[in-house]
Amino acid sequence: MGVAIEEAFQSGVNLAVEAGTGVGKSLAYLIPAALFSLENECTVVVSTETKSLQEQILEKDIKLVSEAIGRDVTAHVALGAANYLCKRKYGKVMERGDFGPEMESEIQRFVEWERKTESGIRSEYNGFVSSSFWNQVGRDSDNCLARNCPNFSTSYYFLEKEKWKKANILIVNHHLLAAHLAGDFRILPPFQHLVIDEAHSFPEVVGKAFGSEVKHDSLMHLLHYLHHPEKKTGLVQKLKEKQKKEIILATERAISQTGDFFRLLLSEIPLNFQFSSRHTKKIKVDGGALEDSLFEVSELCLHLLEKYKKDSEDNDEKEIAIGLEMVGTNSKKAASFLEEFRNKTNQNLVFWIETPNQTSREIYYHLYSQPKNTEEILSKSLFPNLESVVMTSATLSPAPGNFQYFLKEIGTKDVQTKTLASPFSYQTHSVLFVPKKVADPVSDPGRNKVDISYWIQRLIRLSRGDAFVLFTSNKLLQEVYEDIVDRVDFPIFSQTMLGPIQAKREFMENKESVLFGVSSFWQGVDIKGDKLRNVIITKLPFQVPTEPVLQAKMEDMEKAGKSPFWEMQVPKTCLLLRQGFGRLIRSSYDTGMVSILDPRVHTKSYGKNVISSLPKGVPVVTEFEDLERKFNNLPKIK
Repeated sequence: MGVAIEEAFQSGVNLAVEAGTGVGKSLAYLIPAALFSLENECTVVVSTETKSLQEQILEKDIKLVSEAIGRDVTAHVALGAANYLCKRKYGKVMERGDFGPEMESEIQRFVEWERKTESGIRSEYNGFVSSSFWNQVGRDSDNCLARNCPNFSTSYYFLEKEKWKKANILIVNHHLLAAHLAGDFRILPPFQHLVIDEAHSFPEVVGKAFGSEVKHDSLMHLLHYLHHPEKKTGLVQKLKEKQKKEIILATERAISQTGDFFRLLLSEIPLNFQFSSRHTKKIKVDGGALEDSLFEVSELCLHLLEKYKKDSEDNDEKEIAIGLEMVGTNSKKAASFLEEFRNKTNQNLVFWIETPNQTSREIYYHLYSQPKNTEEILSKSLFPNLESVVMTSATLSPAPGNFQYFLKEIGTKDVQTKTLASPFSYQTHSVLFVPKKVADPVSDPGRNKVDISYWIQRLIRLSRGDAFVLFTSNKLLQEVYEDIVDRVDFPIFSQTMLGPIQAKREFMENKESVLFGVSSFWQGVDIKGDKLRNVIITKLPFQVPTEPVLQAKMEDMEKAGKSPFWEMQVPKTCLLLRQGFGRLIRSSYDTGMVSILDPRVHTKSYGKNVISSLPKGVPVVTEFEDLERKFNNLPKIK
């Protein structure tokens, strides 16, 4: 794998490597990346999906690479701008003393941290920070003076960016890399060679980065930043008297029409609290009054901006300039979004509505859009702009070696491919249990829930805990948890009750425990040894067909005479299932069992696709007695 990546870098080609668990993917790309960087005096970017892999690379792997090649390799983790404290905004908040009542008891501790910190990164502060306070003091790329800021030379963010430029290996997450693409390559330092680890999830992240959203509260916050009628505050207070009147009237009109628009939207579109609701039809609402007002606000701000300069010697003038630019740009974006949302003119955009979280104080719909064809974005914005892109994962394909699905997802066939099987012995170290006596989750969901509860109890008793139980819905997880939590002698920790971080921590710290998890535990979780010997998959992970972007893609496939089920849903399900199975065997000495409590593996024609997607040689049993015998005969971990 390392040789193939070295050749890809040297010859400037794209490469996709599916490498099974245990191959040593990170060292296989870090060693050639480090050597290439040192020899060519350039930065190689490595993108991952999970924070745990970033930490592994920075804290463990880079040291091994340096030792292996006999040269010092510098690596840095690049974070998004919102993770950093902004000294300018922080100074203004402390000067005014409006840090919020929830921070009263914490503010002195925060002040002391700010004096000592070298990074200004939020996650490095171990005290309490409210979201509203951080929004006031955190860096905002839309409200940044950059080189014109009096704090530029000591800015946490820009000092970090200087380190990024000097790194041999720059580690980012998929969201930051996708934002870099969406931001016309302006966020990260220049680079020409990229490694995308955990690449199976990258196309979906890119789609979200190129999406847009408008929310009532966010829009009101933007307009109130310019002018707050009740409080008599806002940027307009800093403007000259003759400049105020027109902007105040336009802003008050937009504020009033924001309320009208969202109230009319509620009356025109029925509420749906169950899931995202795709919206395909033209709507009347206010006939475009709000977007017209926002365009007017934008035009006034950007016209007035001509009279102010961000590089002025006067700090107030700088603040006015950056504020006018931010409001002008964002109100124009919001107006354009609303125009498209109302008229549905862009056929490549998928529009949908979500109700606010039930624990939120918000009462109005959230509006979203996202490009339908992420593959076109990647084919036009990623590959043509880089010399070499290396993509790797244990699961790039629905079945080992079949790259067609992945190549379609990334929008190019100009990619060399390589498949490397896991060195682990699945034949002797694992067993797959697929019982036939389980009710169908689609045709008989009530009975299916009873059967799942029954089988989970038997399976966790067999392994004496040390089990992951993976669900495809929070609702089913909670129902099964309530049903069996008092019936078994093992502690069960639920992701929906504790959150993913705390649930995993409790699972790791308690003997013979069980973790109930949803999406985040299907992939990226690495637990070696006898702490995890039992993975239970309650249902085949088919994507919800009501998910807006998936729904739109499926419709297009049907119009083209293709089968979205066979060409999209089955491959994606197999890929996710391979990820779920991969939680079990993480080292050469790991052993255990995987169970799929879904009878469709036996009753549906795609069942053979499911089985063939799993590691070669895994013994498959359908009777509990056979499972019991094989599990008890697995090699013991020393």
